[in-house]
Amino acid sequence: DHYLARLCFKAKNIGTFNERSRGWRLGVELLRYATSRTGLLTAAPGNVSASIKVMPGVETPDIQISFAPASYVDGQIGVLDDFPGMTTGFWQHRPASTGSLHCVSSDPNDHPSIRPNYLGDKIDQDTMVAGAKATRRIFEQPAIAKYIEAEAIPGADVQSDDEILDYLRGNGATVYHPIGTCKMGTDPMAVVDPNLKMHGLEGLRVVDASIMPRMVSANTNAAVLMIAEKAADMIKSARQSS
Repeated sequence: DHYLARLCFKAKNIGTFNERSRGWRLGVELLRYATSRTGLLTAAPGNVSASIKVMPGVETPDIQISFAPASYVDGQIGVLDDFPGMTTGFWQHRPASTGSLHCVSSDPNDHPSIRPNYLGDKIDQDTMVAGAKATRRIFEQPAIAKYIEAEAIPGADVQSDDEILDYLRGNGATVYHPIGTCKMGTDPMAVVDPNLKMHGLEGLRVVDASIMPRMVSANTNAAVLMIAEKAADMIKSARQSS
């Protein structure tokens, strides 16, 4: 999975979604949506994105950043702060940490045991700490700094690598990009073969992000669409040759 962490800032001298989502301003936004399908209620969760390099020696970007002109209570999506705020979320493109998923009984209605194992690998820890520092540097640039009153989360007192890593461990979240529970391949851990047919079971293919043997850089949506296109070609070809 891609593991997301957020930095939240108190804003000044500029309007943010926080104020527009309360009181009479929310009424204005409701009216705008009802009459023109524009305004706050049509806004995406991230308005600006970037991919950057943060670790020495990497050939391609290893951190993705998303920005929103809003901030959330405790830094978790749900309730907007009652002060003007901004948020930036960032995650590692290609995490090395691998989690696990296990059946707990023979009853299919029982929830499995899921162990994400976020930040389990040292390279993931170092990359995310470097990502936090790089994100801070962006908000220190004059073009943005003039709109920042203070860093609300985690706050200016979190400075050392150990302090930043501790914050990341305790306050991260999924980007909703889990993959790999039915990985494609020919090794003993593979669930489906290169034609997406399940090993040891006839008549079943798996066609979704779970077949990815490794995490793709950036979001998984486009890759899943291509998996579906390729699977459709495979199925049509198999039908035509039978």
